[in-house]
Formats: sequence, C-alpha cells, structure tokens
Amino acid sequence: MESMGPGMGVPGMGAGVGPGMGSPTPPATGVTAGQPAPAAHLQAHCAVTLQRLYEWLQASIPQAPQVAGVIPLLVQAVQLYRAGRYEACLAQIQYALGVVAPGRPMVPLL
Repeated sequence: MESMGPGMGVPGMGAGVGPGMGSPTPPATGVTAGQPAPAAHLQAHCAVTLQRLYEWLQASIPQAPQVAGVIPLLVQAVQLYRAGRYEACLAQIQYALGVVAPGRPMVPLL
C-alpha cells in the first residue's frame, strides 16, 4: 500500500487540515447524468473532492474511528484519478460516501 501523505497520496494536492474543521460530516459530491463533462473539469472536480475527503478524514477519524473503513475505497478513487479515469473516480467517491452516509442525498461540491 502506498503511503498516505498530504493530498491523500495525490501528487501536488497541497496541505492537510487547517484549524477550525467542523464536525464529522462527510463532504458531498454528485455526478450529473447527461452529457459528459470535459476531462479538465472532471479532473478538477476529482482533485477538489479527494482533497476535501482527505481533510474530512483527518478531522473525523479521531472522533469517529469507524469511518476509517472507507479509506480503502478512497485509495481506489485516488488510483483511478492517477490513471486519468475521472468518471470512474467520481463514481468510486460517490460509492464511498454512500458507505459512510447511506441514504443521505449528495450535492455537488463545485
């Protein structure tokens, strides 16, 4: 398994959590059905979503260790991101969020 550093192992993703992180509520994301989005938009959406999830995990795991179970799912999302499979990455993120917060409606991050 790869080491997990800033940006959840995604190169160039920046630093981790800043002060004032809120309660352990997972960030939400969504994928709109219809026309495929341009690759650059999908890449940016994946990068932002993965960064927010990484920050959420850093803040949440000390308070709710059981959410660590979602990490392998998000590692797969990072691998899809690195492979340039952005639609599959977003689908994996959506699935991981469904595991963390089943039945909760997902709204776009961007």
